[in-house]
Amino acid sequence: MRFDVLLHELRLFKSRPQGTAAVQAGEAPLDGAAVKPSREARAGQRITLKFRESTRTLEILELPRGSVSKEAAKALVR
Repeated sequence: MRFDVLLHELRLFKSRPQGTAAVQAGEAPLDGAAVKPSREARAGQRITLKFRESTRTLEILELPRGSVSKEAAKALVR
């Protein structure tokens, strides 16, 4: 699954363009490295989200299959 789509499907960003902009700005590295929004993401990889002065790291447990609810999305990351 594309990284920018995954960020949106996991409800980490409200829209796919917001996720794409964050990836391009280096605010959402995958496994600690800056990547393109089209990069394929897999289970087991780590996403680091940088919001203003805080940083949050999440591990992808499972990729969503289609659109999932906010509650279901929380179960896909740790």
